[in-house]
Amino acid sequence: MAAKEKIVLAYSGGLDTTVILHWLAEQNYDVIAYLLDIGQQVEDLHAIGERAKRNGASTYVAVNAQEEFLQDYFLPCLHSNAAYEGRYLMGTSIARPLIAKHQVRIAHETGARVVCHGATGKGNDQVRFELGYQALDASLRCLAPWKNTDFINQFSAGRRSMLDYVQKHGLEAKASKKMPWSSDDNLLHISYEAGILEDPWLGAPAEIFERMVHPTKAPDKVERFIIHWDAGVPVKVTAVIEKLGTFEGVEVPTFESGATLAEGLLAVFKYVDTAASRNGVGSLGMVETRYVGMKSRGEYHAPGHTVLRDAHRDLEGLCLTGSVLMEKERRMPDFAGLVYNGYWFDPVSEAHRAFFSNTQRFVTGETRVALYKGNVIVEGRRSQYSLYDASVATMDGESESYRQEDAKGFIRLHGLPLRVRRKVQGPPAGGDV
Repeated sequence: MAAKEKIVLAYSGGLDTTVILHWLAEQNYDVIAYLLDIGQQVEDLHAIGERAKRNGASTYVAVNAQEEFLQDYFLPCLHSNAAYEGRYLMGTSIARPLIAKHQVRIAHETGARVVCHGATGKGNDQVRFELGYQALDASLRCLAPWKNTDFINQFSAGRRSMLDYVQKHGLEAKASKKMPWSSDDNLLHISYEAGILEDPWLGAPAEIFERMVHPTKAPDKVERFIIHWDAGVPVKVTAVIEKLGTFEGVEVPTFESGATLAEGLLAVFKYVDTAASRNGVGSLGMVETRYVGMKSRGEYHAPGHTVLRDAHRDLEGLCLTGSVLMEKERRMPDFAGLVYNGYWFDPVSEAHRAFFSNTQRFVTGETRVALYKGNVIVEGRRSQYSLYDASVATMDGESESYRQEDAKGFIRLHGLPLRVRRKVQGPPAGGDV
């Protein structure tokens, strides 16, 4: 008997990959279930791996890549303040190139020549995985069951067919007819789609709040802490010591750093994420535009990422010049689109990341944040590289750095094109007086 062909399946333990794993085994493949530890919080990774073996895998390979995920994938997105269509922080999108990278590596190590993913033929993940495979090793063959005619015919009713298949074969999967939606979990977020969520008018069911408190159920008390930054990297979190002080004769609260609560990128992210979760911060429901053209409704819970992005943007406002901030804002949508659409390994994406990394040299300092019932409030920021000069910005008096009389010529020079246009072409639209 010929040896079974090895195939490395990116396995999550959800409904789709559980069915695909068993289906591949029925097709006489030697299935290696590959699991990447990028901070999944809802289920234990090794428990998922053992379940994969019970569902038909010959073995499973688990890889811990939490530090790599934050350092090499999260930070570039944080440094760019990336948000797809201005809102989605792309926790799933960021993870896919890293999953593809280690999947290709495992294929090389096990001698497998075939890789498999569970993405449907309608979504974005199929593009992200397959562009990743092609960028890293185009000689590998990709088997995508949701683009296989026999598989599609067998599961033509979608998730209902798959749930019936799971029941028929006695498989173990995280989905059920009671909770018919899919989820994707990692350190940065958890996302939900499908099932009743396909109606964009319906609210998100309470059951999806697995990882965070609903804002209405968050504590009725403000939680504060200070995030310490080094060249754009959140490196420490400290408690806040509040005292009373006076400023120009007015008694006001002052805040200083207290005990260290977390130190190191991974520990800091987990601390901030936990704090944000218990305060109901980071939930988003939206309809977005998939790369394949259709609209899709998703629910995204990204507590820690939400807080760190807000705090990071605020510190940049203190430390970066206006011209750099404007250029970052101009580039961000392009970079977010590349990440969302699966072009992480594209040279343009690499160039964007190099630019954003270069902007972080002086993004060093502290941000004091307050969390309250779903809100993130950056209350204070300070830095040794602050470009804010109170002696220049003050409304009281003048300084040698800025003489108010100079503004007259400044404004007149900038008004030159307007004056010429009015003289030659007449008044602007709506400017008849």
